[in-house]
Amino acid sequence: MKPRYLLLAVVVVGWLGLNASSVEAQEKEDILAGHPRPSYDDVTNIDAMEKALRESLAARGSYSFSRGWWGWDRLRARYVDGGRKDANALRILRAVFRGLILDWHAKLQAKGEGDLLYIFFTTLRGDKRERVLDVGGRTVLRDLHGGGYHGGWGSAARMRIYEELTLAGALTKEEQARFKRIVHQSLERRFIDFRAKNQNATNHAFGNAGGIAIALRLFPGAPQVKQARAWLDRIWKDFSDFGDWKEWTYYPYGPIFLHGMVDLAEELGKFETERKFLYAIGRRCLGFVHGGGLRGNPNSGASATYPKDKARQEEIYADPWNRGYYKVEQPARDGHFWYRMAQHFKDPEFLWAAEQVLLGGRPPGGKVSPEYLAAYDQRFAWFNRRGIRPKIPAGKSAVGLISPLKRKIPERLYLSPGRASGKPFASFFVYDSTGSHLNPPEVWGTLYEYCADGAKLLGTAGKYTDDIPGGSGAYDSLMVSKPGLKFPIDAAGPMRGGSLDRDSLRAENRKGDCFGQYAFGDYFGRGSRWTRQAVLTREGFLIVRDVYQSGKATDGWQAGPTWQCRGEGEPAVHSPRQNWFDAPAWDHAWWQKQKKRLFVSIHAEKGRSYGVDRHRTSQDISGAPTDGFFSKANVVAGRAAVFLSVLVPHNAGEKPADVARRIKTEVDGGGNATATVGRVAITIAADGAWRVRR
Repeated sequence: MKPRYLLLAVVVVGWLGLNASSVEAQEKEDILAGHPRPSYDDVTNIDAMEKALRESLAARGSYSFSRGWWGWDRLRARYVDGGRKDANALRILRAVFRGLILDWHAKLQAKGEGDLLYIFFTTLRGDKRERVLDVGGRTVLRDLHGGGYHGGWGSAARMRIYEELTLAGALTKEEQARFKRIVHQSLERRFIDFRAKNQNATNHAFGNAGGIAIALRLFPGAPQVKQARAWLDRIWKDFSDFGDWKEWTYYPYGPIFLHGMVDLAEELGKFETERKFLYAIGRRCLGFVHGGGLRGNPNSGASATYPKDKARQEEIYADPWNRGYYKVEQPARDGHFWYRMAQHFKDPEFLWAAEQVLLGGRPPGGKVSPEYLAAYDQRFAWFNRRGIRPKIPAGKSAVGLISPLKRKIPERLYLSPGRASGKPFASFFVYDSTGSHLNPPEVWGTLYEYCADGAKLLGTAGKYTDDIPGGSGAYDSLMVSKPGLKFPIDAAGPMRGGSLDRDSLRAENRKGDCFGQYAFGDYFGRGSRWTRQAVLTREGFLIVRDVYQSGKATDGWQAGPTWQCRGEGEPAVHSPRQNWFDAPAWDHAWWQKQKKRLFVSIHAEKGRSYGVDRHRTSQDISGAPTDGFFSKANVVAGRAAVFLSVLVPHNAGEKPADVARRIKTEVDGGGNATATVGRVAITIAADGAWRVRR
């Protein structure tokens, strides 16, 4: 062969080799993408996919032992609920288990650290990254050797996947022996002291407990079995004796706790022995959900998909097992809680809640696209096969109770003519005690959700409020502060006191209109009292009458209603004499194509001023600015100050001045209040009598 041809041949062979290598790398990248996938039916080479996924997972430097397993557990549920027919899905689960547990252990073992791997939680002390064992002072690293105290959140998933693989004969005896060794060492006293850390019914304890409970059944000869069972009994008894759990901030803690509740109930036989109690807990949580395509949550944001996020809605339809409707941590897991509860109770209303959370619910009229229906059928095939269809809860205005079967503690006040799609809905948080994750205590009496016609108009405070002066609870309630301080919030201002007057609670419905009332005694000071009365009309108008009766302790202080509106553009320049404010809605349902706004008017009276205060929100609301609109007056001991707020939703594009002209308000000398919005007249009398005329 001539030299030039030889050179050409070398170049061609080299190019083909590089191209083949590139193609091979691309193919490997393709088979590693998007796991867990919506389906594995179309995988032509499951051997290659399983091998590549296993190797890729095992080669990681670290991973989340807590949240990282929740998606794999839903794949297991999909496999089981599908009748265990999807052999490819089982192969993927085996790849995950081998790569992240068995191979992970072997990798650590090669470094002399195999005995440091733990797959449950740990009570070792240290910073967020490191824990030090009391055996030779060896260091355990989070997300390498285990998951720290939160690491047990994924342990129930790990144990269920292992059990499913062994039932299918998908693991060798050597692999089962290796896993037994890992389970045994993970339950040793050097990792877990079952008398330490949380001994109560919280997301920490219940999130960790599921994996422990399953391990005790599968490996009864493991270390500390007696201590572990006693711990499980203690935390369940704390839950059962009180009749509830106290972490009222649903996102993100609720799904963690509630999945743990279901895990424990399944393993301890509680769905048979305490079925009524578990159903009551499910019903209490169902009260948080309505058919508006939106979600409220005291002290924590829960945004839906916006109309402009069509691509995100399409992602949900394409993969309803791994996507969720709300922009919160692990939205698909929240929906899966409702899925599990609907399975256990064969309950169509729990199934309805699952659909709301996962797909966004159906619009008024119920008409949805073929893509929506296909996603529903894919996600809820288990229910379809049994003829179980979602049913709208019948709930209307009501007082929501903590511990509904035992303590019957008022927690929330709901105003709603019904849970059907598009119906107006308003929720107030009235629980006056503190529990885990109750920060700050200023949320008492706060309106935490106000929705109408597919728009969330108020109620997105944010969970992490430590860096916000006064906390988020200063808004959507009645604020009181000392003279001279910045109103409504000031870092040097007083923390809120007061106790709920349970006898003051009312929740009523009349022909689609709703009324609610509550009062707090010793509010900000001994001898003071705050009473709030509200009417939610079937049009979605919210009329709020606040009365503050000052005692000597707050004589001369500043008081007035405050409303946390969504900010836009530059901070608003507001005249102290202008008694109204207009702002965009916080959020829209996926089906609402018309942008909505909120017009807030506070009755004008001599000696009162009005203002707008801008501040940032917390990280769980993407830092959206807020414009807090308020009215304030100096209160006098022994004299009742009455404030009347009128909140009217309207379409974007309508001039605020035009909305203002439709509103008339009056408060007479006896404190009786009337608001007229167009042809709708709402009266709230001083004695609590109310009426809506059209």
